[in-house]
Amino acid sequence: MTGRDEGLTIVVALGGNAILRAGEKGTIEQQSTHAKEAMRALADLLEGGGDIVITHGNGPVVGNIVMRGEAARLSIPPMPLYIANADSEGGVGYLLQQALHNELVRRGIDRQVITLVTQTVVDPEDPAFSHPTKPIGPYVDRAEADILSSEHGWAFAEEIGKGWRRVVPSPLPVRIVEGAAVRALVSLSWVVIAAGGGGIPVVEARDGTLSGVDAVVDKDWAGALLALDLDADMFAVLMEADGIYRDFGTATATLIERLTTREARKLLRRGMFGEGTVAPKVAACAHFVEETGREALICGSESLASAIARNAGTRIVPE
Repeated sequence: MTGRDEGLTIVVALGGNAILRAGEKGTIEQQSTHAKEAMRALADLLEGGGDIVITHGNGPVVGNIVMRGEAARLSIPPMPLYIANADSEGGVGYLLQQALHNELVRRGIDRQVITLVTQTVVDPEDPAFSHPTKPIGPYVDRAEADILSSEHGWAFAEEIGKGWRRVVPSPLPVRIVEGAAVRALVSLSWVVIAAGGGGIPVVEARDGTLSGVDAVVDKDWAGALLALDLDADMFAVLMEADGIYRDFGTATATLIERLTTREARKLLRRGMFGEGTVAPKVAACAHFVEETGREALICGSESLASAIARNAGTRIVPE
C-alpha cells in the first residue's frame, strides 16, 4: 500500500531510548528533548513524501509508572501492568505527536499527526507467560533487585555493565484491534502513532470481548504485525546502536550490513543476539521480510534516511 504517489509507506519502530536513556532521571525536559531529536529524522522523510506509521518502545517509562504506583500504594491503589501500558502509550505518544507536529509546522509541511491508543490481542496460552524476558523499568543493583523480587515476586535479569532490570512476559502479538482505524487514517495521509509499547496486551474471549493482561508486547513484533496489516513497503527498527553487530561488545565487533532471512534465522538459533533486546528486532524484521518479500531495516535513530539509501544500518532481505 502506498498512500502517496511520491514515496513509500514505512512503519517505523522507535526504541525506548527515543524518550528515555539509560542512567537518566527521566525528567520531562529530558524526554521532550529526545522526542524532538527522534522526530527530526522522520520529518526528513515526510518532507520527501510518503506515509509513516510510528510505533515506539516504552520499557523504561512503563516500569517507572509501575514503580511510582508501588511507592504510593499506601495512598493510591496500584494499577495493573496493562493500565501502566495504556498510560505510557498515551504519554509517550503525546510527546512524539507534539514533537513531530511542531517540526512539521516549522518546515511548512501540512500533515496531521495523531496518537491512537491501541490494543493488541495475545494468546493466553503463549509460553512467554511462564518465561518472562522483556526488560522494563530502571536499572537497579543486585541488592535492590533481590528486595523487589522478594517483596513483589518480580523476575529480574542482568544486563552486563548496566545492572539489573525487571523482566515480564512478552507474548507474540496476534492481532492489532484498531488496525482498520490505522488503515483509514493512513489513507488520509495522516501520520499515525499506534501500538506504542507494543500496544495494550489483551485476550479475546469467544464472544469477541477483550480483557487486559499483565505483560508487555514487544514493540518490534507489534510493529511488524502493523506493517503486514498495512501492506507497508518497508519496516524499519530504530535503535541506539547504528545497526546489528556480530560479536557485539567485543574487540572484534563488526557491523552486519546485510542479512538474508536464512542467515538471520541461523544467527538467532545460535543465540547471537540478546534474547530480550536485539533478538526480537531481528526476528520481527525477518518475519516481515518472509511474509512480504520486501526489505526491513535496523539502524540508528538518526540514520534512517541514510539506511534507506543503503548507506547505513543493517538491511534484512529475502532469500
